[in-house]
Amino acid sequence: MKNIGILAYATKSKGIGGTIKELPEDFMVQEIQEDRSTSSFEPSKELPKSSEEVKEYTHFTLVKRDWNQEQILKRVARRLEISRKRFSTSGTKDKKALTAQKVSAWKISPKELLNVRIKDCELGDFSYSSEKIELGDHWGNRFTVKLLGASGSPEKTLKELEEFGGIPNFFGEQRFGLRLNNHIVGKHILEGNIESAVHEFLAGTGERESEEGRKARETLAENWGDFGKALKEFPVYMRFERALLDHLNIHPNDYVGAFKKLSKQTYKFFTHAYQSYLFNIILSERINNGSNLDGSSNILGYESEPDEAESTLLEKEGLNLKDFKVSQFPEASVRGDIRTHLAEIGNLSWEDEKDINLGFDLRKGAYATILLREVQKA
Repeated sequence: MKNIGILAYATKSKGIGGTIKELPEDFMVQEIQEDRSTSSFEPSKELPKSSEEVKEYTHFTLVKRDWNQEQILKRVARRLEISRKRFSTSGTKDKKALTAQKVSAWKISPKELLNVRIKDCELGDFSYSSEKIELGDHWGNRFTVKLLGASGSPEKTLKELEEFGGIPNFFGEQRFGLRLNNHIVGKHILEGNIESAVHEFLAGTGERESEEGRKARETLAENWGDFGKALKEFPVYMRFERALLDHLNIHPNDYVGAFKKLSKQTYKFFTHAYQSYLFNIILSERINNGSNLDGSSNILGYESEPDEAESTLLEKEGLNLKDFKVSQFPEASVRGDIRTHLAEIGNLSWEDEKDINLGFDLRKGAYATILLREVQKA
């Protein structure tokens, strides 16, 4: 994880290796609400009583297996012949996993939702509410993970983490996109180098991408400027990339115009990723230096008050705080925030059998992959 700024381990125990996610059931996620109730993998199909007051929103549990969250919500919307925008969630759940979470639906009845039939998807636990579910409304998530082919017990590492006070509160890989390069795009935006941002977005490659997509990007990198050829190479499902290429094919040097083909909400994905990269580096330095990890560090932005280490890092990166306010793309501007150095682990359990089963709760914003990284060290 060095490429996303994670350069330290909190524990000294030897890693046990192993793999996860051979099957979706090897990585299970249940959303925990603020009242500490947990979304069930077997939601009730019972409808609200007829005497119950009908309200503007229907809340329900969505269970999905190996589904991208956005794709399954679009599929449900299509079955109901409504807009996807009528659904809202508190957070995004993994694709290659079995997940359960709360969803709100605007002016859709429980009966309509109950009648939706989609493979590897289940809807239930229906209730009425006058309020929409907003991003971040949940408390956290419960993880149940099967570690396959490990060479030892996780006990020493997990006890170290408990003594440590939790896991390092690094931002995990999900924050950086499939190709783990969102932060590179973000830095170019803050530098005002939009051609480089577009180049990285279109031609930057990643190991997890399809071979077809990777080859198209490599060909474009070798033939930068031949956007007509790239349009023939890029698969139709890469629609965001193709939108930029289509613009550049007509307006070859208009990189700002090309970048504006992305939605305004997308810009912050890139600058947030760069903020996360900087935070990961600072936290890594604190761990490696043996610094006290009580408290928090900055998620740097234009309103931050950086300490000495953060100022040194910004200088090394060639940026100033004012660069986080982006005049060309105001929606990419980031004010800044703070983040604790540690994330507490709740309800930690493990079973040493043929495979290792781990169970634990984390607050929203903390990443299960960081705990697994400490255990596996692979």
